[in-house]
Amino acid sequence: MRVDISFKHLEKSSLLNNMINKNIEKIKRRTKFFKEDDVVHLSLHLEKNPHKDTYFCWINMYLPSKVLKAQSKKSDILSAITDSFSALLKQLDKFKHHLERHLRKK
Repeated sequence: MRVDISFKHLEKSSLLNNMINKNIEKIKRRTKFFKEDDVVHLSLHLEKNPHKDTYFCWINMYLPSKVLKAQSKKSDILSAITDSFSALLKQLDKFKHHLERHLRKK
């Protein structure tokens, strides 16, 4: 799985890296049902509004047959990351269940 992380008006910290890596591991465990040849790409963008204490988090996950998107806007960067990843995991679980149900019918 390819992962791209970008920061805008933010500095990287060990706390952010640990939280992001923990959530990426959750996603990697859920994407094991794809073949090794299939390309799975995760794009994460974190941004701070330079004029206010508002943080944005956008996540796009490119699967072989679908694109999943999640975004969050919060006053705390950690809660923005948590909300975005939980929304993405929910979409991924729903898509995985849909695929498994489709394969069982065949």
